[in-house]
Amino acid sequence: MKKSCKPAMLGRVWAASRRALSLEHSPPHQFACCQWQAGHKPSLYYLTYRWLVFLTVTSIAVASFACQRLPRLYKGPKVELNYFKWFIYFTNWGYLLIALQAALALAVVHRYRNEKSLNISCDDDEIQMPRRQKTPVLCRMYWLAHTVATDLAFVITLVYWTLVHDPRIHEINALNLLVHGGNSLVMLAELAVTAHPVRAAHALYGAGAGLAYGLFSALYWALGGTDRLGLPAIYPTLDWNKPGSAFGFVALCAVVMMFAHGVATCLAAVRARAAARLRPAAHDRLALPAH
Repeated sequence: MKKSCKPAMLGRVWAASRRALSLEHSPPHQFACCQWQAGHKPSLYYLTYRWLVFLTVTSIAVASFACQRLPRLYKGPKVELNYFKWFIYFTNWGYLLIALQAALALAVVHRYRNEKSLNISCDDDEIQMPRRQKTPVLCRMYWLAHTVATDLAFVITLVYWTLVHDPRIHEINALNLLVHGGNSLVMLAELAVTAHPVRAAHALYGAGAGLAYGLFSALYWALGGTDRLGLPAIYPTLDWNKPGSAFGFVALCAVVMMFAHGVATCLAAVRARAAARLRPAAHDRLALPAH
């Protein structure tokens, strides 16, 4: 009897893990709506917000790429600036993800605004109970990008200002503040406005992205890659000439990423509770159908 129970228990654990890690969510139209709006269709105000976020973060990303230059206080050997090395930095990976999630969010909003009907009635007598609607691929892509971008933004801001920033090399200017501080502010605003949940188990996606960057940096170093100043380490704290400290830094970032996701999960839960208290009618309409 005990032997037969163990596989069944493992099966239930596996099924629960798959559900927790899945990107399925009902109702899917929540990905297109603001937490604070009335109704189940994306509002014009939210559409305007989505366009502003997309244009802002895209402009900052383009400016960050186009305005590259050697540090003003750099006094080392002369090096030729390689613009494409912009893509090797974790900060820029994170900002590209913010731009990607903004683009996907905009696409999701336009998709649901263009639908003539979401087949949701507000009259209790007319509400039918259809089968659970499968989450569209576009919504799942947006949810994944939003989750990882949020975790990366918080960690990038924390790690940059505590471990990476060197006043002798890094200038504190508007662009630096936008990509190393504005990134977290954007994602905090997203957490405050969006209606979809943040699932605790999805912390693994952010941690996985951090580990993927660690692997990339190791391969880049092994192939002889250098940073924009010609140094062998992309970041001083991620120097694979010292594998022990590099592994430790990657592991630390993965742990901090999990903690950052926990913070995001709590903030999203607080937002949902606040909306339910302050605008209960709007919250109920937004949540239909939740079966």
